[in-house]
Amino acid sequence: MKKIKIILLFLLTSIPVMAQGGSLYSGFGIGDLRTSYSARRFAMGEMGIALSDVDYLNSLNPAGWNSIRLTRFELSMNYAGSNIQSSSSSAFYSKTVINGMMLGFPLEHDLGLSVTLGQVPYSQVGYEIKTNVNDPLVGTYNYSDKGDGGLSKLFVGVSYRLPFDFSIGLSYDYYIGRVTHNLVAAFDAASSFKSASFEKETSYHGMSLTSGIISGDISKLFGSSEFKDFRIGVVYTPSVTLSADSVDNSTTSIGTVTTATGSIKNNLPYKLGIGTTFKYTNKYTFTLDYLYQPFSEYTSNGKQDLNLQNYYKVGLGFEYRDIETRSNAFWDHVMYRAGLSFEQTQYKIKGIGLNQYSIYGGISLPISFDNTIDLAFQYSKRGTTDNNLLLENIYKFTVTISIGDLWFIRPDR
Repeated sequence: MKKIKIILLFLLTSIPVMAQGGSLYSGFGIGDLRTSYSARRFAMGEMGIALSDVDYLNSLNPAGWNSIRLTRFELSMNYAGSNIQSSSSSAFYSKTVINGMMLGFPLEHDLGLSVTLGQVPYSQVGYEIKTNVNDPLVGTYNYSDKGDGGLSKLFVGVSYRLPFDFSIGLSYDYYIGRVTHNLVAAFDAASSFKSASFEKETSYHGMSLTSGIISGDISKLFGSSEFKDFRIGVVYTPSVTLSADSVDNSTTSIGTVTTATGSIKNNLPYKLGIGTTFKYTNKYTFTLDYLYQPFSEYTSNGKQDLNLQNYYKVGLGFEYRDIETRSNAFWDHVMYRAGLSFEQTQYKIKGIGLNQYSIYGGISLPISFDNTIDLAFQYSKRGTTDNNLLLENIYKFTVTISIGDLWFIRPDR
């Protein structure tokens, strides 16, 4: 892995690169972080730590499951496109993936007792660089460097409502994923040198817990009839020890040599988030969130990565939803969302920290009672072309199907 990082830094600083894949920065650490998988959260700045919804599942804070009234299933797909610019070239890359899914069961609505399970993305690695190299010692050859994969989080958890309308939640999380790096140097048939490739495949797995709490309605202290449902939420995941098992495949003119490097330990730092939400009348919902993860403490085999820094994200979200409408008109039931966010990413290349600015928008289209198709769009700008770094214009489009159904009915005695 250290050799791959050195190559990535070399590509960032010295070679005119045409990136045929996603962000070259995702080759550092565990890749680009994912804070949301659903279109609703996505459109509101990707977080919503203090939100408790009757008809949506909160993938970030398990305490947010306390209000669901029907068994819910959510499935999300994501399209991501990146226009990547260096000081000398640019390229566009796009990819569409299944973004995650969740299933929630309300066991006892009055107690806020719900059980939820799912799989959501945690990080993503995706890039491919192709360039032609003219080396005075070995001649001309085509060089490519490709990285693919990432981490997912499988989880099952429970929420419960305490006195004074406080809610708590706890989930058991299992992290699993695979990242592959492939380097190829291809010479012409007329060359005296033979083509060679190197592939490193690393499989990760580890477990942890996520705990969360959402306060009761604090707006009652202000005595306003229009300022409503003001809540504070906190979510915390302790540091995770990931076991990383690697296999190296080196292919040259004499054949392929496979080497298993054994298992090493990667320390994924803790994550802490705090957020607030409130409503103005019953139509307008606002959120403000802060998420922090000290990636300066990330270690692989006991060694820190100097290309990583502390990560934090601040997001502001808005939603318009007329829950009191009795109209049968389709557009009267459509929900509208928007958001802003700022990230100090975990990447610090050549001592320069990379920031990301994002804007969001989205709507929910009803398909029946409590069932929607949610759409969200994100535009982000990250990095710089100064000091031979990369500037990225990122476009993401997310579609989520959210379906609710009544599965459990308590019979009267």
